[in-house]
Amino acid sequence: MINLKKEQIWILIGVGGLLATALLTSFVIKKRKKKKIMSVGTIVKGGYVVPKGTPNMGDALHSFERRKSDGFGGRMSTKIKEQLFALYEKGINPEVTDLKVKIDSKNYEVKWEATIKPSSDGKAYTGFMTFGSAGGGADNRALGQEKGMKERVGGKNYKLVLDFKNPTGIYIRQLFYQYEKNEYPAH
Repeated sequence: MINLKKEQIWILIGVGGLLATALLTSFVIKKRKKKKIMSVGTIVKGGYVVPKGTPNMGDALHSFERRKSDGFGGRMSTKIKEQLFALYEKGINPEVTDLKVKIDSKNYEVKWEATIKPSSDGKAYTGFMTFGSAGGGADNRALGQEKGMKERVGGKNYKLVLDFKNPTGIYIRQLFYQYEKNEYPAH
């Protein structure tokens, strides 16, 4: 048995109390941040302008990630995946709950906004991809890419976020999907 003096007992009680308070405060702060994320979500925004003289400007206009031919693109999928993964690392299964896309064909400008929140179905959607086509026959070409893209990307449980059809100017059909990655299982 350990013999402690009154002063030593009070010191131990004080230190224990400080540790307990610090742990409780940390827990409450984390809970509040998690609750705020769950109710508000994270907004990711981006956009790009196709420079004049870019080859195949109509094609470049729907290069939300990047083109194979010259690497031009808005890196949308990359930015969204970074935020999905950041939420996942906080112990929350993420998903894109809203995606808005605006294309100005006259000025070759694209703006987009994605809302990321905790998953409504418990799955961890840490992957995001897009594919599509522009001009005449864009619908058939875009839809024809789906199977091959999913095979190349991998993942599972694909969920369509947005089936975008440009309402004015250059016709564009673009599909946006989120999916689960095997290496990041649901929490």
